Amino acid sequence: MRIIVFFFLLSSNVFAQNTAKPWAYWWWLGSAVDKNGISKNLESYQKAGFGGMHIIPIYGVKGEESKFIPYLSPEWFEMLDFTVQESNRLGLGIDMTLGTGWPFGGKHVSEADAAKTLKINAENGIYSAESILTKQQVKRAAPNAEGFVIDHFSPNAIKSYLKPYETAFTAKNYGVRAFYNDSYEAYGANWTDTFLADFKRLRGYDLQPYLNILEKRTTENHEEKRIWADYHATLSDLLHDNFTKSWIDFSHQFGKITRNEAHGSPANILDLYALSDIPESEFFGSKPYNIPLYRQDPDYQESRFGKPDALTLKLASSPAHILRKPLVSSETSTWLGNHFKVTLAQIKPIIDESFTAGINHIFYHGLPYSPPDEVFPGWLFYASTNFNQNSHFWEYLPLLNRYVENCQNILQNSEADNDVLVYFPIQDLWHSAGTKHKTHAIDVHDIRNGGIFTPKFLKTLEELKGNGFSFDFVSDKQLMDFEANKNNLNNASGSKYQTILIPEIDYLPLETLNYLLKIKKNGGKIIFMNQLPTFVNGFQDYEKRQMEFEQKINQFKDNVAENLTKSLQKNGIRQETISQEGLSFIRKKKKNQAIYFISNLDSTFKNNKIQLTISAPFVEIYNPLTEKTIIIKSKKIDKNHIEIDLDLKAGESVFIKEVFDVRGSMFVKRTPYIKYLTSNIWKVSFLKGEPFLPAPFNTDTLKSWTVLGDTAKSQYFSGKAEYITNFSMNESNLNKPTFLDLGDVRDIAEVWLNEKYLGVAWSLPFRLEIPKGTLKTENELKIHVSNVSANRVRYLDQQKVPWKKFYDINFVDINYKAFDASNWKPVEAGLLGEVKVVFY
Repeated sequence: MRIIVFFFLLSSNVFAQNTAKPWAYWWWLGSAVDKNGISKNLESYQKAGFGGMHIIPIYGVKGEESKFIPYLSPEWFEMLDFTVQESNRLGLGIDMTLGTGWPFGGKHVSEADAAKTLKINAENGIYSAESILTKQQVKRAAPNAEGFVIDHFSPNAIKSYLKPYETAFTAKNYGVRAFYNDSYEAYGANWTDTFLADFKRLRGYDLQPYLNILEKRTTENHEEKRIWADYHATLSDLLHDNFTKSWIDFSHQFGKITRNEAHGSPANILDLYALSDIPESEFFGSKPYNIPLYRQDPDYQESRFGKPDALTLKLASSPAHILRKPLVSSETSTWLGNHFKVTLAQIKPIIDESFTAGINHIFYHGLPYSPPDEVFPGWLFYASTNFNQNSHFWEYLPLLNRYVENCQNILQNSEADNDVLVYFPIQDLWHSAGTKHKTHAIDVHDIRNGGIFTPKFLKTLEELKGNGFSFDFVSDKQLMDFEANKNNLNNASGSKYQTILIPEIDYLPLETLNYLLKIKKNGGKIIFMNQLPTFVNGFQDYEKRQMEFEQKINQFKDNVAENLTKSLQKNGIRQETISQEGLSFIRKKKKNQAIYFISNLDSTFKNNKIQLTISAPFVEIYNPLTEKTIIIKSKKIDKNHIEIDLDLKAGESVFIKEVFDVRGSMFVKRTPYIKYLTSNIWKVSFLKGEPFLPAPFNTDTLKSWTVLGDTAKSQYFSGKAEYITNFSMNESNLNKPTFLDLGDVRDIAEVWLNEKYLGVAWSLPFRLEIPKGTLKTENELKIHVSNVSANRVRYLDQQKVPWKKFYDINFVDINYKAFDASNWKPVEAGLLGEVKVVFY
């Protein structure tokens, strides 16, 4: 209880900052920052709609060595202190990595405290364990901070590592909000000097006689599987207790909350996430959303990096939901596309998918510190989608930030309302030989290819999701905090679920089995998918424990389900049919009000009607993009279901809330669309941009400006062009509800109709409402279109301009090859298709 109470004391600090607005990774290259640059940068970030920054010192910029500030020097802490003061002035928050680059490590890490790998020696048939250094250095370290990665399994190593921070923050407790730990990427680390003693203490027997088993790449019998399971479990326990808990306890001593990326570690990461105040996931890479006109970067190698998956995000959000943690963050848009090509329209769907997976605290990846007077493209980070002032979408970034803020205001002030606890089958994974450096890492990359998400486990999860059953993952440790109470499953944090689902597994701890029996005895609902587990886990006394296991497991023979959907329906679990319509959602609640965030990330939803498992006579539909709200009357299907009209095009998202008292609110009913197409002469002129302004031209065909007019210049142009056309309209159509469909925009369009400003179309679908009274019989339509900066950079590389001037990895493309845009084909820009006036 002490830990829970302490967390809620910290939670006031969580909300002391503006967390509804998006935050961003803020890379300090060489820590070559100064007070003028810090102030100007922070002021621009505040105006753009950011809520805070996360400082990560990294490698420097060539030619700027004299400005490098040694990490953890008095001057560095002076810059940190000034940053916090300026952020407070501007209403921004500041987080910081406890280190540079990633993972934890640096020059003050000795060989004794550095990451270790296991070497097994054999002499005369006797095996012995030897700790040898992995020799891994901190990735992307800042100047004066290069050094070994720490031994995450050693309590002495983490204690020694934190000593400089303890000294600094004891002298002055700088006002950062959170300390941060980046994704676990300690390659080859699978041992610590005290591992054999730790193993005996935790597992109850000596590993020494079985070291030969850890030399194998496969297992030959059950005994070997059990030895491997105990080895993996010990790594997990050490990472949980010696590193994660120690680091978090240290942070709490100074009143700091923690953000922790547990993924990539050889552990049950649900328990690691559960320790942190803000569990943090990562949305890495690109995916081909089935949204008309959505563009995936063709250079992204899905075969190498995998496809981003909402299941990855749920690994962080599930413990947060179970323990009612208010915030779940995500490193967002990491390598979404190649440099200088990513658009706001590509970013929004991944944010929407993140929201449906339980994320409510977006961190863009990211935003390099660049001196205010640095010429384009400024200082850059090799792996990011650039969100700073040199980005081609900077002028319009406040629109995305406003959208995120509108969504997160609701998501952070409501609780998850999921019904099913899905047991995380970590034991089946652990009862096998380690696949990489003797470990099983749960990574964010390509999670559907092996590892914990086996085909049979994925099939179960896809049936849950596809049939609209909301769920969270649960670990053994978290499961044993639940009790059955009046057909509900409640835990000490106040979370409520309806059913425990055990997927198709072979191994289950006896302690977990005993707890499930207790829950069943008290009326809790439990479903075993397809089969009962066969074996107890681990090696110590397994024969005795197996006998007890076999005596008890058959008490669940009536809980086995071959048809999951029917079993859940029989248990009275709510089923949201909107999933079957092709919509993604998260269901939340605020007191007794149901709240849905529904996103259309596909093209299959055609019905324009949906059913929800609520009974309210009315619903409020809020569009966080347009900030408009309507209230409509629902149609009652039965006591637990209603039907409503919903016009939600692919790429759009809405919030739907229950309404019981309308008091004169306005009801709106949608009617079918009627389309009117424009087909006129367009006058195109170039307003501002680089490296030069092309000549204006006229066209009756809308296609990329790189192939029209002054192509010698337009193929390199990055900036803003103006499109003007005139069209006639029948007087009978003037007062009808209308919107403008801009079709294929490359990449952002700002629109005026008859000199009335309609707004900016920056996300799919590119359409804007036309207010009543704006249309006339004769009309002038003016559109300003801004494109990405890829063509401009193509010109810079062709001219061999030396802008790639960074240490360490310098600058690479999305496939980690040396970046060179000189051979790129021109990226299409402007209006690329029909522009339509649409009536409904």
